[in-house]
Amino acid sequence: MFMNSFNSFSYCKKRSFKLLSALLLIGCLSFTNLSYADVVQHSVIEGIVVDAQNAPIIGANIIEKGTTNGIISDLDGKFSLQVSNRNGVLVVSYIGYITQEVSIGNANNIRIVLEEDVQQLEEMVVVGYQTMRKTDLTGAVASIKAGELNLTTPSVGQSMVGKVPGVQISQVSGAPYVGTKIRVRGTASINASSDPLYVIDGYPSNEDIFLNPNDIESIEVLKDAASAAIYGSRAAGGVVLITTKRGKEGKTQVNYDYQFGITQLAKKIDMLNAMEFAELYVDGRNNNYKNLMVNAGKAWDDSMFSDTNEKRAERLGASNSGVNIPDFLYDFENQKVLKPEYDTDWQDELYRNAPTHRHNISISGGSNKVKYQISLGYQDQEGIIVTTGQKRLNVRSNIDIDVNKRLKVGTSLASTSTWNREVREGRFHIGPILGALVYAPIFKPYNEDGSFAKNEMGSMSSMYALQSIENPVALASETKINRNGVRNTYNVFGTYELVDNLFLKANLGTYNFTEKYEFYQPTSLSSGRYPPYSPQAIAAAYARAKNTNVSDYLGEFTLNYNKSFNDIHNFSGVAGYSLQYHKNDVLEVNAKGFQDDHITEVTGHGADPSDLSLTNSTGKSIWTIISYFTRLNYNYQNRYYLTASFRGDASSLFGPKNRWGYFPSVSAAWNISNEPFYKNAFGNNSILKLRASWGRSGNNDIGNYNFIQVMSSPEGTVFGNGSLAPAMYPLDFKDEYLGWESTSQFNTGADLSLFNGRLAVSANYYNSLTFDLLFDQTISALSGSTKMLTNLRESKIRNRGFDLQLDGRILAHKDYDLTIGANTSANRNKVLDLGGASTIITNGAERSYKTHITMEGQPIGMFYGFKVLGIVRESDMANIAEDDKHYNEATKSFPEGYKLKGPARSLSQSIKLQPGDLYFEDVNGDGVVDDDDKAIIGSPHPDFIFGININGRYKNIDLSASFNGSVGNEVLDGQDYYIFNMEGSGNQYKEVTQRYRNEQNPGNGRIYKASRGGTQSNSTRLSTFYLQDGSFLRMTNLTLGYSLPAIAKYTRNNIQKLRLYLAIDNPFTLTKYKGYNPEVDYNNGANLTPGVDYGKYPLVRAYNFGIQLTF
Repeated sequence: MFMNSFNSFSYCKKRSFKLLSALLLIGCLSFTNLSYADVVQHSVIEGIVVDAQNAPIIGANIIEKGTTNGIISDLDGKFSLQVSNRNGVLVVSYIGYITQEVSIGNANNIRIVLEEDVQQLEEMVVVGYQTMRKTDLTGAVASIKAGELNLTTPSVGQSMVGKVPGVQISQVSGAPYVGTKIRVRGTASINASSDPLYVIDGYPSNEDIFLNPNDIESIEVLKDAASAAIYGSRAAGGVVLITTKRGKEGKTQVNYDYQFGITQLAKKIDMLNAMEFAELYVDGRNNNYKNLMVNAGKAWDDSMFSDTNEKRAERLGASNSGVNIPDFLYDFENQKVLKPEYDTDWQDELYRNAPTHRHNISISGGSNKVKYQISLGYQDQEGIIVTTGQKRLNVRSNIDIDVNKRLKVGTSLASTSTWNREVREGRFHIGPILGALVYAPIFKPYNEDGSFAKNEMGSMSSMYALQSIENPVALASETKINRNGVRNTYNVFGTYELVDNLFLKANLGTYNFTEKYEFYQPTSLSSGRYPPYSPQAIAAAYARAKNTNVSDYLGEFTLNYNKSFNDIHNFSGVAGYSLQYHKNDVLEVNAKGFQDDHITEVTGHGADPSDLSLTNSTGKSIWTIISYFTRLNYNYQNRYYLTASFRGDASSLFGPKNRWGYFPSVSAAWNISNEPFYKNAFGNNSILKLRASWGRSGNNDIGNYNFIQVMSSPEGTVFGNGSLAPAMYPLDFKDEYLGWESTSQFNTGADLSLFNGRLAVSANYYNSLTFDLLFDQTISALSGSTKMLTNLRESKIRNRGFDLQLDGRILAHKDYDLTIGANTSANRNKVLDLGGASTIITNGAERSYKTHITMEGQPIGMFYGFKVLGIVRESDMANIAEDDKHYNEATKSFPEGYKLKGPARSLSQSIKLQPGDLYFEDVNGDGVVDDDDKAIIGSPHPDFIFGININGRYKNIDLSASFNGSVGNEVLDGQDYYIFNMEGSGNQYKEVTQRYRNEQNPGNGRIYKASRGGTQSNSTRLSTFYLQDGSFLRMTNLTLGYSLPAIAKYTRNNIQKLRLYLAIDNPFTLTKYKGYNPEVDYNNGANLTPGVDYGKYPLVRAYNFGIQLTF
């Protein structure tokens, strides 16, 4: 019933949206026609708008003064406008040029030359509570304008990929409901988040990742601490400032975009087919049988490969599933692998070509008193995994009102609604993504009646040592995961000019977020080896419901001052006060006791009422922050620049004895090109500016109430004579001085422009130090506790690196142009001091296997394990036998001073080394390989990252291409534990056909022999065997567009612009990585365990067609 209601709601919502769009378009067209119907005189004025170099200006506004009658110039700079009065005046304007007023008179054809506005042409950049000319910047700020974003992509983060130097933006998932991961200048914390602070239209930390990319006017990234320090204790990870579009003076303009796309799996993993899997399966069981016999000291010859399963049990003394082979795969008598009945490609079954629809409509315009921008966007993106997808509705309204010469007020209202259908990720028994790789191809996906074929592999797991796994398509289809949310942001602001050049601004806002998450694991799925609807499957069924409510309130009051004295002494500054209140309320319930799948929701009372429980996520928290801040800017004759800022934050997150944090910064710049000696030497065709800055910022991601000492829940305790009474005891000790982590950063940079701006270079070098790291410090148990969360004062992490941006205007002509931009950056992370804390070893993928290490002198989260030296060959066996004579089995050691003759043996497995086994480096030289021989074996951190962006135009045709890449990082493919382990318990990479079989067929020399039982090869859960090169080059977007010329003329000015385009997102990726996506991040940004792939939603490729209309 619920799903029917939901589908009906979705259908009505779609119909309502289409009707609303149609009415808006009809209304706007009617408005346009009405303005012409009221023309008093029918005089048509034609003309062209050009710049000083005689190049046409596209999109210039031409308005009949005193009316709303206007038009924009076409691709040739031409226009045709019907005016009401020959004695009137045309107002011609374009961004970056001085507005002109031209008398109409008797002319029928007018040529208008616009002059560059030197002041306006200076690119304005948002820097936090202020906007500044880009030439006045003294810090490291990267700016992206709307026209530079890849707007065919579904999310803001994806539209920025490869476009920001010094910022690593990773497409970690192809799920429609998952955004990108952003890291600004590396990882600066161990236990706190390294995410940047997001500020949307002045509202900090609402983190609306589902913002409509079409609504964005600009994005600024504050990279250095001097730029970010104005945001204080939340800015250590950098700051991303997003400014949305606002209305401009002029006639009402309506824009409508429609895009249809097909998404598909970007890369298919090459897996074994059914026959190849059967060969591996049989090979692994036979080799395991031989290993067990030889290791037990029993006689062996290869004729025993013909032993039946019963005979094998007899020889071994007990049944062993690791040596059993089903008779439909193996002819025991002839030792021949049989062709399986089915050959299923589970990736083809799970993934699909999924449609995407996107509508965007915006209405903007206004007078010199009121300006408005209203937009509505709707996106319906089906996922490539069956049953997944997202529907998203974005509504935004920005209004600005000039009440009088000194008072301006405005509002920003935004709402985002999302309806997600999600899928579980991770281990194959719950996640169909890894499940589709593990599930053996010898099984069928469907029964003859079209129903899912279930429990085929799981039912054979006990007897034949296959993984206990369910049909992955059934798993994806019948596990229900829905997440529906609404995000609303409301801002009201006013600016009053107290005296000339001194402005008082008040900004009041609120952000509300509500979300309902529902999960249900049905009784219709197997539970391990137990079939659907079995008692075990019924017991395993459960539901989870989670309601999240977030309320946030913001008040900011600022004074801005801007004054120039004869263009010699130029001052600007801001001072302000800010307060923010944040409340988070979460209720999450687990429910069990389902007898069937008729009522799957917790609220529907489908579970046993006595079997409901609250999870640890349930809770309520409130935090507040009060801040004072200021920034002062001064420049002398546009040559010497000085900026200083200061912020003080008092937060309820901090301990009562450390409530205030202070964050200063200072920066300076020298515009050498404005010096007389520079102009005399090089003229006015180039610009050179040098910059230097220092600042301090903080990271307040320390959790709520962590400074408050709390007691345990009452529990029974024995007192005195043995009587039992309820008692409480103190939990972990708390630190009343608990505070923020601090980052101090130096930055030096240079900006160079050559050949009249045709080549621009910007470079930065930085050295960042993070200290006061947050740790659970071990304390003596005699105190009554074992740990205390605190800031370790001597702890330090360093990030050091550079970023470089090059932009070239290669061709510039009225008929064609070509620009190329490229950026690269490198970051070197190092833990200088853990402040007395121990080395941290963590597990990043499968179960409890340790995979990463964080230690002094090394970067955070390095891969940790054994180094593979090679594969044992028959020629090594004599030396191994000689070593065996000196090996003490009881002490697991060799005599002191003994020199190994053969490969070292691993103590993690009792099976002796055999030909075809991997062997590992004996780091400490004691003759055996154990945990003491683990070492750093690889890095998830790239040597450098890069991006390339190309934009070209020939007449009415435009072409753009974007690339990004990474060099030098490695990926831990945690999936390899199952699909590259040579056991045959599930399917494997196609590459295992190159495994060692015997001396006559040794394979490629890297892949060890097959064996279902433990060997020294696959008994160590992390070695260099499981690391892969994660370097890649990816084309992220390719777009070809065509704008219909003279469309305004043909439609009598009803349509000002019509553009058609074709686009491909993620057309190709060049990489050696065998998995779906080298940018994957299974641990969702966790600092200690980066670079892991383990059943994450694969990257998608999208083919898009779109149409853009301007009315």
